[in-house]
Amino acid sequence: MMLNKTLLLTGVVWFVGLLSAGHASSAKMTETAVVEYLNIKEFGARGDGVTDDTPALQAAIKAAKETGGTIYFPNGTYCIHPVKVPSHIALRGDSNWAYENKGKKDPDFEGRTTLKALSGNARALLDCYDARGTRIIGLTLDGSKLGKSMHGIYARHTGCELHIVIEDCRINHFTGSGIRLEKAWVFAIRRCLVMWNGEHGIDCTGGYDGWVIDTMLTANKGAGFYARGEAPEDMSEEEKKAISFFGSASVMLTANRIEWNQQGGILLNGANSMQINGCSLDHNFGPGIKMVNSTANTITSCKIRTNGVDAEGEDSCQVALEDCKGTVMTGNTLWGWFDRGEHDYKEADPLYGIILKNLNGCVISQNAMYHSSSREGILDHGGHEATVITQNAYVKPTIQVKK
Repeated sequence: MMLNKTLLLTGVVWFVGLLSAGHASSAKMTETAVVEYLNIKEFGARGDGVTDDTPALQAAIKAAKETGGTIYFPNGTYCIHPVKVPSHIALRGDSNWAYENKGKKDPDFEGRTTLKALSGNARALLDCYDARGTRIIGLTLDGSKLGKSMHGIYARHTGCELHIVIEDCRINHFTGSGIRLEKAWVFAIRRCLVMWNGEHGIDCTGGYDGWVIDTMLTANKGAGFYARGEAPEDMSEEEKKAISFFGSASVMLTANRIEWNQQGGILLNGANSMQINGCSLDHNFGPGIKMVNSTANTITSCKIRTNGVDAEGEDSCQVALEDCKGTVMTGNTLWGWFDRGEHDYKEADPLYGIILKNLNGCVISQNAMYHSSSREGILDHGGHEATVITQNAYVKPTIQVKK
């Protein structure tokens, strides 16, 4: 088997001897570590956007399992069928994707190193079931809109935390979610763009102990970030018992941009210990943030703008909290931007800034709601216990409210 072994100097040790007077100092450079890269093309991959490169990828995965190496993808479009990704290997490329091709100025905006689906009859293009220590870095994943509900990346543990890391990836055109974390505990998603998927950007139903940082969740047909909170009707009792937890917990959502998603920005049911800090929730077509039956969460220092676009009734809001306990929402700014021009939305959306119902031990305070909503800054349905709602500034816009 041909292996392209790129030797990377990862450590340099200098020994400097300070000797007695009259003796010179000496230094020695020693190579201390080597990392092996396995070039996918050395296993027969073409990357020409036509050839089935699945056999080459499977051969490279086998070699990586034996050596603990990294599979490297040079620029190209690698057409593959769905594959199982094992523990303790890395898939790495340099896709250098951009955002959109506005004005047709950037035909390579989706990236130059792409794994493109050839079929969709699978759970995910990259299936990381019970895979630990896996890294997926610098790739574009393209689902080709194949299958009924195929995700881009799927992860789930069977009794041991995963610590899967997804970095610098663009994940788009999947009929399922871009990333599905089903009972996936300990994960990190950083500097990614998850866009144009048929379900959610990230479905974290059952996900636990994770970080989502500096990531864009954009224009997905579901929510940007989602946790179902209950089992699907068609799930077997055996599967319900195996997953056991249907919300999400202990996930830090920090400095992400979550925009233009059809169902909403962040939709959580049955979540706890979630930290939503410093995020931009912009122009989602459902609520920017909606939490139901959730406990001990924080929403702080976020910019929440123009959400609830074209939504009906109380879904036309920036934030909704219902049946929540021990939750804090403070120090956020909400803005309706009613003269925004790039979308022909209903004139008076959003109708409500913050909607509250049946809160226990919560604090909703010191949020700035300048022109946040056309009807009310806070729509309070009551039913609260030991809850503080105070010092929220609301300035009503001067626009016609729809009937």
